[in-house]
Amino acid sequence: MNSETEAIRTAVLQAWRDTLEAEPASDHENFFEAGGNSILAVALQRRLAKALGHAVPLRQIHDNPTVGGLLGLGAASLPAEAAQAVDETPALTLYCLPYAGSSARMYAHWHSRLPSWVTVKPLELPGRGARWSEPALTGMSDLLEDLAGAMDEARHAPYALFGHSFGGTLAFELTRYLADHGFPAPRRLLVSACLAPHQATPVETTHDLSYEEFTERLRKLRGTPEELLENEELMELYIPTIRADYTILDHYQAPETAVLDCPISVFHGADDQDVPPESVGEWARYSSESLAAVEIAGDHFFLHDSEDELLTKLALQLEGGPVEDR
Repeated sequence: MNSETEAIRTAVLQAWRDTLEAEPASDHENFFEAGGNSILAVALQRRLAKALGHAVPLRQIHDNPTVGGLLGLGAASLPAEAAQAVDETPALTLYCLPYAGSSARMYAHWHSRLPSWVTVKPLELPGRGARWSEPALTGMSDLLEDLAGAMDEARHAPYALFGHSFGGTLAFELTRYLADHGFPAPRRLLVSACLAPHQATPVETTHDLSYEEFTERLRKLRGTPEELLENEELMELYIPTIRADYTILDHYQAPETAVLDCPISVFHGADDQDVPPESVGEWARYSSESLAAVEIAGDHFFLHDSEDELLTKLALQLEGGPVEDR
């Protein structure tokens, strides 16, 4: 074993030990079978990149999850053109939009759980989070103008958009709005637990229900914490904001023709009754490029219940997708 190969092996073994806090049983032991998961895979990726001096795509770790496989990711074993391509992985800003009635701060911790070249930027809507004192907006056009105002950097830097449920519809419409106002297309639109635009308008309205009916509807939808629903004083403060989001969604009209100049990734819950798997393919009509359907364990709120799996597969999509689900 030459000195360069030995240095790579030492780096891989140390990254494995630091991540799993254990020695690999052999060069053939699988990282994920040894206790690794999606979050630990990102940690391993960062340690390998630091030790080897170049970025290691998360996809390659998933495809080569043994010590022997990881040794092959060392710079010495990569073809020159492949090593150059990895080193030139561009920085990318991921703008994230929340589901109805929620705050974008739910995405704040994602920066530490996605590859280092991804900058997570939650897009907060008026009336919540740091923008609590601002009145919530009830019109789609006004909201899109507001959100685009926080995205000037996207005029000259690579970016992608992610949105869950109502946030997915917003992300789609924001992509259209940006194109109409001179922005380049995003590298990828990622929608989660979200019906295609022509299916997104609810059959039954929510925004105009009485307080009791509205609260009960929110309880059934499961997007609002129970402690909030049971606190009338808090609900009096939050209801105008939540109603504003549902006003936009209840009146949403999908464009007759709207083909985006970017690939679309659709994340859907295996047990989601609101966005059944057979509906995912409907998104294909909205992209001039590719569509990736990515299943996640859980129901409509797999965003919380299966976050590790979602973030792993999201990172793979940002690296280029589509990929086979694992």
